[in-house]
Amino acid sequence: MNNNSSYGGLHVEARILVEEHQTPLLCFYLDKESNEMKLIADSESQRKVKESEQFEKLEFMLKCTLNEKKKLTFYDDCTLDQCNQQDPILLPLVCYDRLPTEILKAVFEFLGPEDLKTLLLVSKTWKSVADNPLLWTGFGLPRKCRNSKELFQEFFEGSLSLKLQYLELGQFDFKFDDHYFERFMALSLSCIKITTDIDLSNVSNELLATLVNNCKVCSISDDRSQNKFGAHLEVILKKMSMETKIKSLQLEHMKLTSIPPDVLSEACKNLTSISFDYVEISSDQIKAIFKSLKMDANVLIKIDESDGINTFDIERLDSIFDRLTGFSFYGEPLDGQLRRWMDILDNSCKLKNLELLEVDVRQIPPQLLARVMTKVERLNLSFSEGASPQQLKEVFKRIVKSDSKVKHIELDSMNLRLISPELFAEAVNKLESFYYGSCKVSESQVLEMFRIMSLGTNLKNLGFCNPDLANSLDRMEYIELVDPETLAKAVNNMESLHLDLGAFTDYGPPSLTLAQLVAIMKQLNSKTSLKKIWRWSSSNYRWPYSEDYEIVYI
Repeated sequence: MNNNSSYGGLHVEARILVEEHQTPLLCFYLDKESNEMKLIADSESQRKVKESEQFEKLEFMLKCTLNEKKKLTFYDDCTLDQCNQQDPILLPLVCYDRLPTEILKAVFEFLGPEDLKTLLLVSKTWKSVADNPLLWTGFGLPRKCRNSKELFQEFFEGSLSLKLQYLELGQFDFKFDDHYFERFMALSLSCIKITTDIDLSNVSNELLATLVNNCKVCSISDDRSQNKFGAHLEVILKKMSMETKIKSLQLEHMKLTSIPPDVLSEACKNLTSISFDYVEISSDQIKAIFKSLKMDANVLIKIDESDGINTFDIERLDSIFDRLTGFSFYGEPLDGQLRRWMDILDNSCKLKNLELLEVDVRQIPPQLLARVMTKVERLNLSFSEGASPQQLKEVFKRIVKSDSKVKHIELDSMNLRLISPELFAEAVNKLESFYYGSCKVSESQVLEMFRIMSLGTNLKNLGFCNPDLANSLDRMEYIELVDPETLAKAVNNMESLHLDLGAFTDYGPPSLTLAQLVAIMKQLNSKTSLKKIWRWSSSNYRWPYSEDYEIVYI
């Protein structure tokens, strides 16, 4: 390395930070999109770095390296062979093409579309492995294709477009017609999402219906007052009743009252998952849908509190509880409705997944609530209003009993402090995953939870039930007070760990201390059950185009 270059300068400035400022655990990288330097480190190192003048110097040098990389010399195989003969220090070349394709595929599974595109160009062997459609799960249309017709057409002229699996029709700067949809028809899409901010007036109903019914997952969002997609939806549902690949259907803010009940019934008969998100629908339509719905279907229903009881007759739900395996409800049931549901589930419950969101559960007796909550495998009570201390205590008591079936719990915005630290810690460590979001917990509860976890636990991950909901370990309340050795043993007894280390500065510095981080890494190197450590990231290619996560340890 030439020390006169920016690379040499980086080495000097980083050495000052490590040796003079005693910040041994640092990772700097330059975000190409924002052109800003990102810092990953423990809280103590972050504070020291931000206070030192080396921070600005390093940021400037990292930006310079983007220009300097053009000066790097690349060697072909022949040149490298000559170098190996002259310089015995260089390692011999390894032909990774000789690795079994199963191993290559296992490695490639941890890469995103951006990296997979590069792998397609490495060799014929790598291309044959990277071409596997399963590796491209979540690959969506690049953002730039939404901004101009030229970029859109350019993308579809390349072979990479054939790997698209997710298509979101929304937020395009140009208008679609049948010509564009003919391009979509050549794809093997698995999921399609249509949002209200797209103009499909120049697209034929039949072509749209054919495209949608060739997907396994369909989500359509409209505006009830405008009913833009009413005519499109009717054709889609009629085609669903005859031939379709759709297994999961989500309808949001739509007016369905003009759709004949028999059409809805036939369209929904083969669905395994159906979601009504603030839809306007009649009692006869609901009855027809649930009559034909599969016995093991998952049902999600959201009620608009302003006019929910006028747009959705939720009394019809009583008759389907004993045949569903999954049920999610947003909103407020009618008077006495929630109690009737609890009684039904208490007597006969096949549910594996139960979500009651923004529901006032105070009317339910604590023991009844606890019995029902522990009969399902996955429970979500996020933002449920007014759960009393006695109700929460009963739920946690039932969790520690041997007959409890619950494995995954998501709670948010609840006060858990009145649960004894011993009961809280024992119940949490009986679960496989526990997310407690913005719940209020005490210092003693957190310390006892990690103490029990360090001795042995059923927990596979803490603060994570799905990629949309996750609490990073280094941002958990009171985490900095946990003994480093105890914390290290505790987290290494799990299978998955979310550790951001300040990668996203919008959330402020992490609470994890340097001593804790060092202990975790030492334990990781000696005895661990961890299979992955991951942190939040972002992707231009995955749908939806929001926060994603990336694996940093396997």
